[in-house]
Amino acid sequence: MAQKTLTTSYLAQLTNANHDGVTQQIDDRLQGFETDNLMIIQAAEAVHAARQTEDAAYRRYSGKDFASDDLKREDQLEDKYMSTIRALLNALLCLPETEPLRRKAEMAVQLYKDFNFRVADGFEAEARKTLNMVQQWQAATSYTLQELGIEPWVTKARQQAQKVLALVTVRVDNESAKVKGELAAARKATDEAIRKVYDILNALNVLQPSAELSTLTTVLFGIEDRAKLYYISGGKTGSDKPTPTPDGGSSDGSSDSGTSGGVGTITTGGGSSSGSGSGSSSDSGSGSSSYSGSGSSDSGSGSGSDSGSNDGGYNFG
Repeated sequence: MAQKTLTTSYLAQLTNANHDGVTQQIDDRLQGFETDNLMIIQAAEAVHAARQTEDAAYRRYSGKDFASDDLKREDQLEDKYMSTIRALLNALLCLPETEPLRRKAEMAVQLYKDFNFRVADGFEAEARKTLNMVQQWQAATSYTLQELGIEPWVTKARQQAQKVLALVTVRVDNESAKVKGELAAARKATDEAIRKVYDILNALNVLQPSAELSTLTTVLFGIEDRAKLYYISGGKTGSDKPTPTPDGGSSDGSSDSGTSGGVGTITTGGGSSSGSGSGSSSDSGSGSSSYSGSGSSDSGSGSGSDSGSNDGGYNFG
């Protein structure tokens, strides 16, 4: 059997979050490996540097933008103040037409129609409308905000609109910090650095094998197998998605062939076998199998060994 080698092709199939986590595990194992081999040391340092760059890019890409949360909160307060002003002015419209205050309220509330004000407007659009309306309310000569009873709420609405615009600027700055394609480039650089150190490890496993190197390789195989099983195949196993094992075989139980010896016959999955001779066994769920040795037909009795070829399998679940 050809020796299995460490590969990185599966890394491209991982999501950003899983790629960040899996490559961090690989980096940790490489950094913790004690060796005097200069090639391994330099390659491991390159992996660590690439990992730091990817981690920073990932944080910028997926990090929570608290400015957006603050923006939503301040915008909701602005909505409430502007809705309160409208409600107070609408209440004054219930006054008799002979009351002078009613006419003043009509002029003040008309601005909502003139500016087509809606609380569902975008953050910046609504804030700018609010500031323009406040400016016109305060500059009015036919009425005062105090006599309409809306002065404190107009002041609060203006302050909220200013906060919203300031947070819009912060959010724009945060978005501009996310360089387009930065994370994708960082991922590729990490994969390339890991591929180079894997090339070295694969070669040394053949040319200069050691117990320490074998242990490291086994752990790295385990990281790869776990990523393939849980992050790529979603933990599903079967004939179409066998559980990966470090020796390159599968442990899904769909096919388990190998040589065995014994006397007599056994029943396997509903079929029976008998006679003598040497050959291989197949455990497919139904059918017959032959076993080396001599003996007589005896369904249900006899001895045999059916260990299959799935030797050396590791379980990193």
